[in-house]
Amino acid sequence: MTPSLLITGATGFLGQYLVAAARRKWRVAGTFHRTRREDAERLLAGVDSGKIDLTDFRDVRDMLDAVRPKAVIHSAALADPNYCEQHPDESLRVNLQATLNLAGLCGDRRIPFVFTSTDLVFDGTRAPYAEDGPVSPLNLYGEHKALAEQAVLERYDEAAICRMPLLFGFADNGRVPFFQRMASEFRAGRPMTLFADELRTPISGPVAAVGLLLVAASGMEDEAVNPKEIERVRGILHLGGRESISRYEMGTQMLDILGLPPSLAEPISFRDVPGAAARAADVSLDSSRAYALGFDPPPVRKQIERLLGRTVEEKKDTDAHG
Repeated sequence: MTPSLLITGATGFLGQYLVAAARRKWRVAGTFHRTRREDAERLLAGVDSGKIDLTDFRDVRDMLDAVRPKAVIHSAALADPNYCEQHPDESLRVNLQATLNLAGLCGDRRIPFVFTSTDLVFDGTRAPYAEDGPVSPLNLYGEHKALAEQAVLERYDEAAICRMPLLFGFADNGRVPFFQRMASEFRAGRPMTLFADELRTPISGPVAAVGLLLVAASGMEDEAVNPKEIERVRGILHLGGRESISRYEMGTQMLDILGLPPSLAEPISFRDVPGAAARAADVSLDSSRAYALGFDPPPVRKQIERLLGRTVEEKKDTDAHG
């Protein structure tokens, strides 16, 4: 029987890529909350889905009993650091309390649980960071994620915590991530200012989905989802890319791929852009442990090429059938 996978935040940026990748080998169920129901039905066509407030313990319990998943990937979050800084109570409920509800209930049922955390649990002064590096977040989003990490492992010692780097790609949920905005501006011939001194180890949405599904399937006997027979992943794991790179460098790579003038990317310092949440200079992740398991992110340029190429092909297909 095809194993079932529950993905929270299935209409979010990461959730969309997870659903697209997982439905090839899993029986997928997804949750959503802030997305309008009609939009969720469009985004999750063919996937069992439901609207739920993950901070409501009873609703989460009843959902798990109804779905009976073989694994859970918890990607739902308030992931905008500035928003979290301005709405601390909401961030606490979503990023901490909802995570604890799921972790505790999955622990009671011994359901493999994968929690998506962030590289922003670090302060940016001692990169690259390994999994055992001391956390010291600079903003409330990172602080709530760090608290959630600790609490998850206290409640469920077999849970897996995947710290994610900067993610990039396109979204179909009405929100426009930075990569999508960058591609749109550049293609229109408009310049865009990009941070040149804030370093991350970014990966695309599709690559992130591959890594998370590898972790979710680890320890399972089903060869369809765990063909390399990877043993159960527990504890903290970094899923970063192989390059420490800025948004400005990503922008110049995109321009080169598109054959556009490099001057359209204008470098600025993150220190010159005020924001509610403090920013870290370099939260590059050391992801050696994940690479040893078989997680193999391509070069950033190759990931950008694949995203842009897929978008071009999808547009051609739409025009041909429209």
